[in-house]
Amino acid sequence: MKKLLIALFISCFLIAALSAANLSVSKDKLFPIETEVVNRTATTYFVYAGIDSVEIINANQKLQKTRLKKNEYTYDKATACIRFKKELPYENCIVKVKGLPTIPYSCYLKDFDGTKSELLVILNNLTAVEKKDYVYDPKTKLIVFRPDIDISNTSYYMVYYVQTGNGVVSKTISNDFNDTIAELHARHNQQLFGGPLVIYKDRTGVPLFKVAQEVGFKLNLWPPRACTICETYENNRKNVTVLCYYRDRYIECTENKTIEYRY
Repeated sequence: MKKLLIALFISCFLIAALSAANLSVSKDKLFPIETEVVNRTATTYFVYAGIDSVEIINANQKLQKTRLKKNEYTYDKATACIRFKKELPYENCIVKVKGLPTIPYSCYLKDFDGTKSELLVILNNLTAVEKKDYVYDPKTKLIVFRPDIDISNTSYYMVYYVQTGNGVVSKTISNDFNDTIAELHARHNQQLFGGPLVIYKDRTGVPLFKVAQEVGFKLNLWPPRACTICETYENNRKNVTVLCYYRDRYIECTENKTIEYRY
């Protein structure tokens, strides 16, 4: 169960922004977003009224980029899907799109078949309220935000549940409140699924000696690729686990033991 919760927390979908019209947009209003390319298409989340540029990036070597001409792709606002008319230049690609979003901002959750209660929307580290801050239509799978909410300068975190795990659409302008988002996400999980409160706090890039100071026990490990503090609250007790991820293994550390798992 613990591994499943970890997988649910770290599985996510990147977001992208596109449009169907060939409009010229001023650079100060551009909304650049990246997303994966799968099977010669890139399904986006935010719906755009105009595209300024579409750039294909080599996912394996980010410095390799190819800018597409406007006649080399199509975009369908109804499905938020961009299709490429020519062979893509790299085997594994990311598409970066700059464009003018529709107003009010609209977000398309393509894989979400759940109820409104299964959708969590956080704006600037506060839980957004359905029908006050946004409206979600299960038939179109569109979140339409209140007209005065400018997503381009707002921290947002939207999580919804699909068969393969979590779908996440997010952009954090400031890292100061990542723990707040983690706690709101955990409480939402608890409301949906019951069980203990489990909060995952990302500490990737934080020196392990600082993580050790935070959790209160030693971590005699090499610097990991990723690091997460897992706090579990059950029966008025708090248990803390540190998860350190490496290329071929991850290590689970508690105050009393360290366990290594190979992939």
